[in-house]
Amino acid sequence: MTFEEIQRTIEQMLAIQRELQESQLRLQSAQYRDREDIQQILAIQRDMQESQLNIQDSQIRLIEQTDRQQRILDRLIGYSITASSDNLNLEEKMAALEARVTKIEGGNN
Repeated sequence: MTFEEIQRTIEQMLAIQRELQESQLRLQSAQYRDREDIQQILAIQRDMQESQLNIQDSQIRLIEQTDRQQRILDRLIGYSITASSDNLNLEEKMAALEARVTKIEGGNN
């Protein structure tokens, strides 16, 4: 091999090494961006899960409140049907019920 051939071979090897290093830098940069994206996605997922739990809690409280109101209403209707409530008529019971519900709702907020 002549000196020029050796020099050309070395230059080619250096060019290949440079391309390889640039490729590695691009890969590292892409991996870093991917890690950042994953962190953002995980943060959003955590926020969504927290929101979902809050919604579920609200739904459970609403169901419980609805059940209580339905039981009260059923009792009032039962009292009215059986004439067990000679002292209060149905409108007074409903007013009392509404006052209780308002009080309960006020206590929950």
